[in-house]
Amino acid sequence: MESKIEIYEKESQYFSPNKHFISRIQEMEKKSVYGAKVSKKWTEVLNQFIKSKTYPVIHPIGQETFSLYAEYPTGVFEYALDIDAASSLLKERSIKPVQFTPSDIIDAVDQENINEDPNRVKLNHKNPVMVLQSRYLTANQPYCINGNHRIYEAYRNNDTQVDVFLFKDLEVAPFFYDILSKATYFLEIDYKNVVYDERHIQSEKGAFVYEF
Repeated sequence: MESKIEIYEKESQYFSPNKHFISRIQEMEKKSVYGAKVSKKWTEVLNQFIKSKTYPVIHPIGQETFSLYAEYPTGVFEYALDIDAASSLLKERSIKPVQFTPSDIIDAVDQENINEDPNRVKLNHKNPVMVLQSRYLTANQPYCINGNHRIYEAYRNNDTQVDVFLFKDLEVAPFFYDILSKATYFLEIDYKNVVYDERHIQSEKGAFVYEF
């Protein structure tokens, strides 16, 4: 049976960032005066930064990145996260991990895609265990972006605890590998704020489009 990740990998190849941005912009424009203002700025960002970008992003050889897939009405988008950059930032800011019992964090692991064959598992402990929890990427559920096997093995071995770096919402913004991933993430936050008046996260500048 084909895994969901394998399906996402295939479907994401056909995603059109331009189509997605235009769709979101048009919805915001019709919603309110504020929405029209935000959509006008997003149109500028689309024309200046997005249309010329290559998608999907080309992951560099020798650099650890992670693909996180999100389903939208326009298709499946691949967010590219720079794991090496995230690890460096943790060291620079002396950020400490959170200790979890494995049973409390195992749901962050996509167990359907865990390779249990020890001969095929390529251990890479260069970077620490990282878990992302975002309203806009993971439906506010924890999702492991690095260290799936370490969490899984800790759970299977009944270990008492596992060290995890947990990132929520805007804390993930510095980890996007490419500008297209960052722009799409900020677009989704502005879109939800305008169209659904969620406002769980607000920008001091009035909208996240002004971060560009």
